[in-house]
Amino acid sequence: MGYFYVYLAIVLFSSIEVVSKFIGSYVDPLNLWLFRLLFAIPTLLPFVRFSKLKDLTRRDWINLVWIGVIPVGIGMSLYHFAVANSQANEMAIIFSANPIFVLLFSKLFFKERFPLRVYIGMFLGFAGLTVTSYSSGFRGDIYVLVMIVASALFAILTVFGKTITQHSSSAAFNFMTFVIAVPVVLIEMAIFKVPIEISVKALPYLAYIGIITTGIAYLFFFKGISKIGASLGSMAFFVKPWIASFLAFIVLSEALNIQLIAGGILMASSLVIAYWPSKHP
Repeated sequence: MGYFYVYLAIVLFSSIEVVSKFIGSYVDPLNLWLFRLLFAIPTLLPFVRFSKLKDLTRRDWINLVWIGVIPVGIGMSLYHFAVANSQANEMAIIFSANPIFVLLFSKLFFKERFPLRVYIGMFLGFAGLTVTSYSSGFRGDIYVLVMIVASALFAILTVFGKTITQHSSSAAFNFMTFVIAVPVVLIEMAIFKVPIEISVKALPYLAYIGIITTGIAYLFFFKGISKIGASLGSMAFFVKPWIASFLAFIVLSEALNIQLIAGGILMASSLVIAYWPSKHP
């Protein structure tokens, strides 16, 4: 069931870059992230069992605060900044490299051990990302670096979020980090002199990415990784570039070619190998 939740979340995540790019001409990145949060918070509220927060340790609360500030508040602001200034499929490809960072951080902070097939699968997934990246013609500009930083911060969110959700719930974790992130985004807007404003015609799209791809998708994603683990769960991101690029082709008329398809096959192969049932539990 954990895999079902994770992959359902990835399908929903895959539309974020496309919708964000679609409304990017009349919604700036910080307003977009702020209103995503404002739509997501009330969406999650009915699912939050605040009694579960009593089970959090002092370390969990410390982690909750800095995760809300840095990976969620700052990291996702960087994500939207990069998407607004580049192609949607290009940014989806870079962001989907976060399983590499998840594997690194899982070993670094939690000393997790993985069978050889996981490393082989990770290598094939990275190869798929590389092949797919050539299909979008990376420009190598500053926005690529910004998205790499955002991808690494999302990996930190995934790794540490797993431990907190095991002590509380996916809904409570996401609700609290989103609430903490709101004043962070408001401070960013004050620093960069970005007024809080939104176009009426953008509201349906913001409602979609706030309620569906943020509130519900984050709920599913962290519920899934709490069951199957951060490293295996994050590998589902290897299929996100193909889905996002296909949507970008349909909605934004961005290029879809044979390299993109070949990269998708490599990514699918990486998941088959990494998830192949082991003889030992």
